[in-house]
Amino acid sequence: MAHAKLINEVTDLVWLLRGFDTDLKKKVFNEILSEWKTIDSIVEKFGDEGIEALSYFEKIKLVETRWAMPEDEKPKKEYRANYNSFHIRIVSSIDKISDAFAVARLDDKEFSEIEKKIYDWIGTGKMGREVEIQYHLSPVKLKAIVKRSDRLVYKGMMIEKI
Repeated sequence: MAHAKLINEVTDLVWLLRGFDTDLKKKVFNEILSEWKTIDSIVEKFGDEGIEALSYFEKIKLVETRWAMPEDEKPKKEYRANYNSFHIRIVSSIDKISDAFAVARLDDKEFSEIEKKIYDWIGTGKMGREVEIQYHLSPVKLKAIVKRSDRLVYKGMMIEKI
């Protein structure tokens, strides 16, 4: 049963906007909205871009997964949407919301360059504050970058590679 996802932090808008920014991502999400789908069925219908969409949904916790055990076959991972709606309630200063939107609206090439610099610099992981200082980023902007990224994740106060 799907539920409503509460969004109450300005940086959550970044992953929400990027999570549904293409028709393909919307179609993949709609495909898993009502029933469990295997990775094979997603690839068959949407190709490798379907896997990328599922991977992003999994990172931002919009999907749940389980292992199916078909007879005489290997176990297969299945996906289903965790949420069927969003409840958005955000109070934010102008500077914080503008930082979040600035990251959300970066074109893919420009975002990839920023993401790669951070990815290469952090090694096995760095404190978020160290990255903010190194790249002259506000805490909100860095958090928005990590939430948009397919390659970076916050673990506590550390930024690590996925």
